[in-house]
Amino acid sequence: MALRHLRTVRVVVSLLLFLPVLFMFIDLTGILPAWWIGALTAPEFIPGVVRLFSGIGAGVAALLFVTGLTLTFGRVYCSTICPLGTLQDFFSRLNRRRNSRRRFRFRRQNYLLHYGLLGITAVLGVGGSFFLLNIIEPFSNFGRMCGTLLRPLAILLNNGIASLLDAGHVYLLFSAPLRVPSPESVVLACVFAGGLIAASYMRGRLFCNTLCPAGALLGLISRISIFRIVFDRAACKDCGLCEKVCKAECIDSGSMRVDFSACVSCFNCIDACPTAGLRYRAFRRAASDRSSPPFNRRRRTILRGGMGAALMVLPGRDTLKAVLPAPTGKSRSKLPISPPGSGGIERFTSRCTACHLCVSACPTQVLSPSLLAYGPGGFLQPRMDYSVSPCTYDCVLCGEVCPSGAILPLAPEAKKLVQIGKARFVKDDCIVITKKTECGACSEHCPTKAVHMVKTDGLFLPEVNDDICIGCGSCEHPCPSTPNKAIYVESNPVHLIARKPETKKAEPQAAPAADFPF
Repeated sequence: MALRHLRTVRVVVSLLLFLPVLFMFIDLTGILPAWWIGALTAPEFIPGVVRLFSGIGAGVAALLFVTGLTLTFGRVYCSTICPLGTLQDFFSRLNRRRNSRRRFRFRRQNYLLHYGLLGITAVLGVGGSFFLLNIIEPFSNFGRMCGTLLRPLAILLNNGIASLLDAGHVYLLFSAPLRVPSPESVVLACVFAGGLIAASYMRGRLFCNTLCPAGALLGLISRISIFRIVFDRAACKDCGLCEKVCKAECIDSGSMRVDFSACVSCFNCIDACPTAGLRYRAFRRAASDRSSPPFNRRRRTILRGGMGAALMVLPGRDTLKAVLPAPTGKSRSKLPISPPGSGGIERFTSRCTACHLCVSACPTQVLSPSLLAYGPGGFLQPRMDYSVSPCTYDCVLCGEVCPSGAILPLAPEAKKLVQIGKARFVKDDCIVITKKTECGACSEHCPTKAVHMVKTDGLFLPEVNDDICIGCGSCEHPCPSTPNKAIYVESNPVHLIARKPETKKAEPQAAPAADFPF
């Protein structure tokens, strides 16, 4: 295959990977099976690293594949697999089409900032805080932008078309429920999207080579990659076109050098070169053919010092527990409820990268993005919100799609016994007491019958059996009491196993009389 075809192949493959991932976050029909979603998210690098260090074997093959791909061909993950990288290329290309004179130029990469952020992110993650990782991780940011900004627009468009078709008695589409995202989620998604668009429009892959932790890790690996882009000094005519189209700004055409640790292997330079002055071949280090900047001992010393300082000031896990909001009221202030399969708050916050794929996949939208519900260490991580819906008794989709292992997959029967919280009844708020009316909504909707009605002082009031309650919110959601729910779910910081509810055998019915005509 001619080298000039490398860019075309890269563009085609990146689009074939990008479009299904985009659809995965805005799918309104649930048409994508869980195994397909798992296959699409398996190559995502940082969720794979988190999954690996969580002791989860699933997905290791995909992580090894990406690592081997980088060791062999450089950062093709950044140019082809990463959906945020493809999105940046779109806006970078848009600038080039609108302004044909706009060109990139070589800039020395700020490795001190990039690797410093990587080091701080790593030590914070080891300490149990994903605050910084959730802000700069590429796949998670792509997911939040899609789920917060694009998904509501897709729902509005779908519902508008469905209404028009319904008016003509054509029932091809159904109206999807629209859940308005919280203002803080919208603001954060817009801020990141605006910054990303501006950076990619003006500077190409600035985010990838300045902030992205995946870019930093893969950049380190690509320093020893086998195949690299190098100059053919005999064929190069010093026209500078390669430098002008390099969106990673890593080609110095004047000195004929390529900073390959910053190169994202987009192959734009090879496609633009009119004389085949650039080659993509197995790298041989020579004095006249160096593709990486010389070793900088001072920079490495500063980087080590910065990581050491971060380790000294990093709070331990016991300290991080203290930032979780502690209950202060008798019945209303409570910890956030983490989803079934997460194991509890501490485990969940130390593994969730806040990609919000579980939020998009949840059929009842009970999973809701939060800002600081878990404290700073759990920034933007989702929680159960029973004001929207209860958790479906036998649904296990969130664990099947989670790419980082923060939510483990559960069998439906196992999930029915996971106790994520316990229902608590506040008698003084119940409408049976306040409005002297009969009610039993909580008991009627409880799938395990942990909430049952008992007669107390002549009134039928709910009573909770903690042993079989799983905290699904089926009692809290339909409770009509205002302004406060009379029954609510109190979080279990560490998930427990509930006792299996007893099933009563149906009493045999008497046979109807032989002469009864019906």
